[in-house]
Amino acid sequence: MVNVLISWPYLEVAQKGDIFWEMLDSFGPDTRLLVDSGAFTNWKANRDTRVEDYIAFIKGLPVKPWRYFTLDKIGDPVTTKRNLHTMLDAGLTPVPIFTRGNTLEALDELYQHCDLVGVGVGVGTKGTLNYIRWVMENNTRPIHWLGICTPNLVRYYQPYSCDSSSWESGGRYGVAQVYMGQGRFLPFSRKMAGVGPPSTEMWHTLESYGIDPYELRYENNWRGGGGLTRRLTGQSWLRYAEEAERITGTLVFLAFINVMALQVLLDGWRYNKQHGYQPVPVSR
Repeated sequence: MVNVLISWPYLEVAQKGDIFWEMLDSFGPDTRLLVDSGAFTNWKANRDTRVEDYIAFIKGLPVKPWRYFTLDKIGDPVTTKRNLHTMLDAGLTPVPIFTRGNTLEALDELYQHCDLVGVGVGVGTKGTLNYIRWVMENNTRPIHWLGICTPNLVRYYQPYSCDSSSWESGGRYGVAQVYMGQGRFLPFSRKMAGVGPPSTEMWHTLESYGIDPYELRYENNWRGGGGLTRRLTGQSWLRYAEEAERITGTLVFLAFINVMALQVLLDGWRYNKQHGYQPVPVSR
């Protein structure tokens, strides 16, 4: 199963051509599409979005997503709650968002509207991990972590689902996070590739992804939206997502922003499926 997430601002652009939906459809029944309202993107850009526009967008989707979140506003429980009830009154069934600054009583109320609640932590803000711990220690019901998929936290707390764009790290920062199995990622950078061959374990792992380790010596393979390292990190996170669901039951969603990123995930999924990747058994 392939779990993918896209935010509304990016999906608005991506769906202007039919190719996006054709590509998504090529995954077939093996796809879960999760739609995010783009609250984090709006927060970083210091802009607001009208809930009426988001409602019209959700109702106009040409495919039925697996789930979609309410239009939240980071750090603003009042606006987030108002948007939720506006969407419910419009006949929609969004996944509610529990925002920072809210109370546990408010969390109980959200579960009256849906069996799953997303926790908006404000990725990269102070106290994020402490906030996650506080929520998880006071809640045993299904919850989704927005923007957090740290493997050791996922394995320990076993949330219902989570999402992350970390699989893009190779293309963005020149450091590929290579999934080695058993919940373990190891970094492999341009600098490391240029000073000599990788360890035997890394060498065999790269080959298992269909990648010639020698090709990673060349700088051009670390660049571009369809570069070799982006493919490597995409396949790595697809393997991790498969193993996490099998072992912990957690659904790991990979966030993407455009058609090229979706193509990378599609190609990685096909490769893993074609070559019969068998995850190493991991104890709980």
